[in-house]
Amino acid sequence: MYYNLHMELVYLNSARNCFRYIIKTFGIKEIYIPYYLCSCLRHIAFAEECKINFYHINLDFSPACTFPENAYILYPNYFGVCSKIVEKLAKIYPNLIVDNAHSFYAEQSGIASFNSLRKFFPYIRDGALLYINKKASFDIDNDEYTYVPKTLNYDEICQNERRIDKLDMKFISETTYKLFKDTDLDLEKAKRKSVFQNLEKIYNDTNCLDFTLNDEDVPFCYPYLAKSEEDADKLVEKLKNNEITIYRYWDRMPDSYLESQFYKRLVTIPINH
Repeated sequence: MYYNLHMELVYLNSARNCFRYIIKTFGIKEIYIPYYLCSCLRHIAFAEECKINFYHINLDFSPACTFPENAYILYPNYFGVCSKIVEKLAKIYPNLIVDNAHSFYAEQSGIASFNSLRKFFPYIRDGALLYINKKASFDIDNDEYTYVPKTLNYDEICQNERRIDKLDMKFISETTYKLFKDTDLDLEKAKRKSVFQNLEKIYNDTNCLDFTLNDEDVPFCYPYLAKSEEDADKLVEKLKNNEITIYRYWDRMPDSYLESQFYKRLVTIPINH
């Protein structure tokens, strides 16, 4: 793998603040970011006065363009099924930054990568791990843990999202750190892989997405691209009837964008239940 052995591991209070930390540490003034991405990372770049060059992706999640060789590029390991694309990009672009919010267990690539604890371990409500090959020249404080119940309904999940949006960039709280260290990572990995493999047997033949995982990959969900928006809506309704909550990723885009098909046709089936 394309992994710098001199990576620093930094525990921060959120994935979006990992991105802020990266921009500040490298002094990034301009970066390539995909249109198809959580808007919170765009807001971080704007807040840090970092110019964004947006790029499109293909239906296999690969970038639909090439980049200047030394450009800073943010690439998300979409739904944890894009490690092979990450490997290819890391060979070509020396300033690759990998958003592993959907791929906690992924090998580290590029000059920096970061994940999200709450995306993989539902009982942990914040916190993230940042791998970076440069020391920061600034200081930050430790975060203070805000109690959040272990089980949340949809409204409470949205409330927690708004709380995280407002977090200043700080190190992870002691309570969140302990929750993470008490987690059986191997057990969580095995459970996710087992559910993913079962879903793959059910849906693979009709899935319009074609992805090949590495043996060590542990996805965030099972991404199913239906043949039509109608088929996607039917599957979502079926899953909801089985008390499985489905989220749309991310904001709706203009129909002229290929990525608009993801919002309409992509069903992200959770594998943490």
